[in-house]
Amino acid sequence: MDEYQIWTLWSSNRIGDGLNFIATVLLIWLALRVAAATRASDETNLFGKLVSTAFGLSVLAASFMQWTNAVTNWVITARSLDSLEDKSETAVGFIEYVGTTVPPNTPTTGAMVLLAIVAIIILAQIWTPKK
Repeated sequence: MDEYQIWTLWSSNRIGDGLNFIATVLLIWLALRVAAATRASDETNLFGKLVSTAFGLSVLAASFMQWTNAVTNWVITARSLDSLEDKSETAVGFIEYVGTTVPPNTPTTGAMVLLAIVAIIILAQIWTPKK
């Protein structure tokens, strides 16, 4: 595989990553709405709270996975470029920017912090007592 093919694949994968990001943002918004509706309803019982919690945590788990895949796309591209004998200055700069050729098991630190904050908001909306 040559450098042009690697860049083409990376670019194509970025489109998918962008669509997945939009989907996860919409799902996180929906999970927050479900949590708020669960809190606002006077008729919500334990089962409703458990289902709302399961939905919210499932959305966060799916977001974690999609964002990990997005980071992995960058790392695998850097690895592929690094394996080339003849590479451009742009490829060398990309490899240095990414900083690793070992695929991660997690999204970026910022993404994990965001997901943790959203998890706290969802759980607090559902489970904290109303005043």
